[in-house]
Amino acid sequence: MTSLPPFAATQSGPRPILLQIEEQFNKRIDEDVGKLVDCFSDIVKVGENKDKDKFKVAQEGYQIESQAAQIVRSCESLLSLIGELKQNLLLNDTKTLSKLRKTQSEKLEDNTLAIKAQMQVMKKELAETIYDLESTTYRSLTDPYEKE
Repeated sequence: MTSLPPFAATQSGPRPILLQIEEQFNKRIDEDVGKLVDCFSDIVKVGENKDKDKFKVAQEGYQIESQAAQIVRSCESLLSLIGELKQNLLLNDTKTLSKLRKTQSEKLEDNTLAIKAQMQVMKKELAETIYDLESTTYRSLTDPYEKE
């Protein structure tokens, strides 16, 4: 796993660090792909069937096995690099993160406005109901015709 390059005091901001990380990733990709190409070409060269004795065939078999093992190591390295790139994208994709944060913030603001509007309606209904109750109560206390 590639570690982050050491921070230099002359760098201004995260951009140079990201460029260094990109260069490291590109270098690893180039090395691994180069190893893959070399191994495959060696296997093809060895695979020629000419007049060969048993010792030469065994030697070439071992060479093919070692090249195949190198291919597997290079492929594993590329797979781990893919994982690192995905992790790097998830952790450093500020544009998407800020877009998600903004969307979530807008939804929360919309919900807040809807709740405030609903509270205003409920407050108005409550005020009307209290007014009706008070008028009924005061009317019954002050109205002489209802006592009889």
